Amino acid sequence: MSHPNKKFNHVREWLGVPYGTASRFQKAQLVPFEANHDYSQSGPASLQLTDPAFLNSDKGESEDCLNLNIWAPDNVQEKLPVVVYIHGGGWTYGANSQDTSDLSGLVASGKVIGVSINYRLGPLGWLELSQYGGKFKDASNLGLQDIVLALKWIHQYIGDFGGDADQVTLTGHSAGSFSLLTLLAVPEADGLYNRLAAFSGYAARYIPAWWAEELADKVLKTLALTSPDQLLTVDTDSLMKAVNQVLPTDVLKRGNLNTLSIGIVDDEFLPNGILKAHPADVIKSGEHKDVDLIITSTTAEASWYAANMPDNIDPKNIEAVIDEMVYDCHIPRKQAEAIAVHCGAGKESPLNVRTRFFTDYNFTLPAIREAHDHAQAGGRVYQLSVGPAEGSPAYHGTDMYGIVGQAAPHASQEQLERDGFISQTLINFATGQHEKLWSPVKADQLVIKDIGQRPYNGVEHAKTVLQLFKGIDRP
Repeated sequence: MSHPNKKFNHVREWLGVPYGTASRFQKAQLVPFEANHDYSQSGPASLQLTDPAFLNSDKGESEDCLNLNIWAPDNVQEKLPVVVYIHGGGWTYGANSQDTSDLSGLVASGKVIGVSINYRLGPLGWLELSQYGGKFKDASNLGLQDIVLALKWIHQYIGDFGGDADQVTLTGHSAGSFSLLTLLAVPEADGLYNRLAAFSGYAARYIPAWWAEELADKVLKTLALTSPDQLLTVDTDSLMKAVNQVLPTDVLKRGNLNTLSIGIVDDEFLPNGILKAHPADVIKSGEHKDVDLIITSTTAEASWYAANMPDNIDPKNIEAVIDEMVYDCHIPRKQAEAIAVHCGAGKESPLNVRTRFFTDYNFTLPAIREAHDHAQAGGRVYQLSVGPAEGSPAYHGTDMYGIVGQAAPHASQEQLERDGFISQTLINFATGQHEKLWSPVKADQLVIKDIGQRPYNGVEHAKTVLQLFKGIDRP
């Protein structure tokens, strides 16, 4: 049973619709849709170390969190394309109930159906345990498996809401964006989507299998557990805190070449892994060249950390920044020194140099390379560079309201116009109106649409980054 949306009176919504159920560390099973149920409240978010008030969840947090929100225009006359939003939050926090997951703004256009999903977070969704076998045999990328199950549910039932199951665009920000591009390498997801719009997340930064197993071992030892079976009953607060305790305290250290973090595991060679290959290699192969892509980045992604947690990531001196490039990212020293100069060494603080480096290394570089590789393989891909707007620095997350078609609180007119461009781009993309978009990337030519205030020209900056990072892997 639907209810009117509180923001747009011509939009109907179904909140907290269950799509799956799962016991702890088990593969989820699909839950059928019950049309007569009351869907007036958002469902519980995944358990996480986050204040529930931040999530706007009507039912708080729970291990039983596999639910989705659906929005549709009133009086749908024909099947409409579907936009599915996968929230970000570093695979450890976030929910489909947040304002930045609310697709009612896009749906108010009358042109699409919107769906926003919850999936298991933190150790409950991303702690690799398949190495222990037995009851843990399927515990590899469970959060990603949840996303696939949600897409299966959507494929089966979205027609009941006026949606076209054969026109599904996935979009998301950060961890959600990394996740949706990863689906290109998940055979179980084939046929469940047609277009991917990736905002500040790429087919990169996967957790290597050795660290995934080491992380699980460290968690067991931190909790003083003698058997992985005890993870099935340990209290979740202790479990989540144990993971945080063993991860690097410097959050940027979690994004270097080794990716010492928690998130999507490169499980290609694990016994029950769900990835068949590295997703960046799948893009390069052209196997999914029929899937249209949007790939975006902002001009100051990692500066969010400098603005919000400077003491956590301040390297204190430029030598430490260069050493990090060499030892943690395997960049030859002379090349690292040149990159440091490009990032402001000698003019900017070591903190700013470091965040500019990670903006290019973790965001700009994979965006350029993956857009090129998809175009080279014969696919259609649009690249977007998002600059700041008045009152909205181009930090990681600056575009989140625009992605879902909402107005950011206290937004300036300049931000509303920038974010409105992003909203309209998604609608045009999801409805196949390519003539309303800019030119796609060519196999032999960088093409980047610049929006917002411009600290640089996107194409020229991309050329510089490619040259500076020539020969440097960013898997």
